[in-house]
Amino acid sequence: MSIELVTILLFSGLLFLLAIGVPVVFALGGISVIITFLIGGTTDLFIIATTTYRQITDPSLIVIPLFLLMGNFLIHSGISDRLFTALNHWLSGVRGGLAVVSIGVCVALAMCGGFGPGILTMGLIAVPAMLKNRYNKSLALGSVMAGGVLGEIIPPSIIMIIFAYISRISIGKIFFGGAIPGLITAFLYIMYVVVRCYFQPHLAPRAKEEVTWSIRWRSLKDIVLPALLVVLVLGSIFTGMATPTEASGVGASGAFLICILYRRLTWQVIKDSCLETMKISGMALWILVTATLFGVVYTSAGAQDMVMEIVETVSLNPWVILIVMQFILLIFGMFMDDYAVLTICAPIFVPIAVFLGFDPTWFAIVFILNMQVAYLTPPFGWALILMRGVAPPEVHTKDIWRSIPPFVLIQLLVLILTMLFPKLATWLPNLML
Repeated sequence: MSIELVTILLFSGLLFLLAIGVPVVFALGGISVIITFLIGGTTDLFIIATTTYRQITDPSLIVIPLFLLMGNFLIHSGISDRLFTALNHWLSGVRGGLAVVSIGVCVALAMCGGFGPGILTMGLIAVPAMLKNRYNKSLALGSVMAGGVLGEIIPPSIIMIIFAYISRISIGKIFFGGAIPGLITAFLYIMYVVVRCYFQPHLAPRAKEEVTWSIRWRSLKDIVLPALLVVLVLGSIFTGMATPTEASGVGASGAFLICILYRRLTWQVIKDSCLETMKISGMALWILVTATLFGVVYTSAGAQDMVMEIVETVSLNPWVILIVMQFILLIFGMFMDDYAVLTICAPIFVPIAVFLGFDPTWFAIVFILNMQVAYLTPPFGWALILMRGVAPPEVHTKDIWRSIPPFVLIQLLVLILTMLFPKLATWLPNLML
């Protein structure tokens, strides 16, 4: 079977299965098994078993459940609620302070648990608080959703780990590479909120309650320990004292210890944290297994040779090809889950980027920044779906969709800046490693 026919069958079959609602895992795995059988018959089906066994027995994959467990301990124990309250005390005099605090807590949760916890937690805590204080709906919803998706680009991100395994790039390099663009994005979010509230004060009325300095100082006890945990985990990776796998173990143990010190450790917290960790880990690991299988089948059929021949024969500027890839990712991201986009595009795009002379770590960060945009773009944006599930009854879908354009523009600005100035993504990895 020719590689051209394999390409048509593999991708058309995958897109068809996704279009009719088949989950990503079953779509990837099913089409991979079918194409393997069509190419080599039953004798080639051993590839399915060996690839699956090799992936699920890789000890370095323990990093996924351990980082998730760290975040879940902090969320289910209620520590994230206390962090929001404490930061709100310190920014009580700032117009738009609740929105700024929401973004700050989302950054902290991103450093602990990746994407999801920020939106779910702040959607339940911060959005009602902002609406109660007569904040503009778009400002309240947009700041929480935009802050939540920072978990895509700020380490330790689960999609970064999966990207690293699919593309065979160092997890540490991708973690380092995402730190500066992620923090720049958070800073621009905060600047947008502060500046807009300054010129349009009716969007965020000042809180009426007075917060004394004694209250602020007492609230530090709810900030210090989670902050120390983040510094310990990410600092140990950045300084080279620990690998990401070792740091994830330190993070999970530290979160468990914080729960004990705050007297928030109960059987219910342990049960909820472990169940949520197992659920998300199972999803991520199965996607990783089937994505690897998809890549193995396509590569063994001669995909890379075909792609390289096409790139060599097309006399276009490498930057034109790169921009075309970004547009493809943006369009795919509007209609598909980011894991589906990642597993379809990364095995093809990464070799092209390397062949064209682009730094693979930089390309990985640009790719993930693009996936961050996908989380906020309708109709499939996961952030929009999660917010719809936790938002108060007075919030409608049109309110959620209306709130995202300014934050999407900020994300696109950071994406463009990272493309134009690659050192934003490569300076820190090169310095540390």
